[in-house]
Amino acid sequence: MDLISIAAIAAPFIAKGADALSKTAGEKLGGLVGELSHAVIDKFKGDTYAEQTLDHAKEKPESEARQGVLKEVLAEKMEGDSDFAEKVRKLVADVQKENARTAFDQRGQTVYGSQININNANAPVVTGTFSGPVNIGDNGREIK
Repeated sequence: MDLISIAAIAAPFIAKGADALSKTAGEKLGGLVGELSHAVIDKFKGDTYAEQTLDHAKEKPESEARQGVLKEVLAEKMEGDSDFAEKVRKLVADVQKENARTAFDQRGQTVYGSQININNANAPVVTGTFSGPVNIGDNGREIK
């Protein structure tokens, strides 16, 4: 994966911060994002523009424009330091793995694996993979 792609994945996590993610996504993901954030903060120290870019992204973490600028600065720093780039690459991979493992339903319960939210389901809900003929009906009557 190229550096700009890695930076694009990392930027939203860095902007939102570890505290917000640990409250909503769990301690492990929050810890990984915290480690990623600290690595970026340390790398940006002494570079006023980079520090301000990070501060602006954290002020409005949902802003795609601010995340875009952060992504560009992060990619530039990674291009200039292969050790930093490798550290960010590894942390981003770990964050992606952990983020894929944990999902949350609308009640805040942890769900492992894929999830389908069905509003007002008044019947048993079956999910999974199956093959074969399917009969859709209501006790043998056709539903229109």
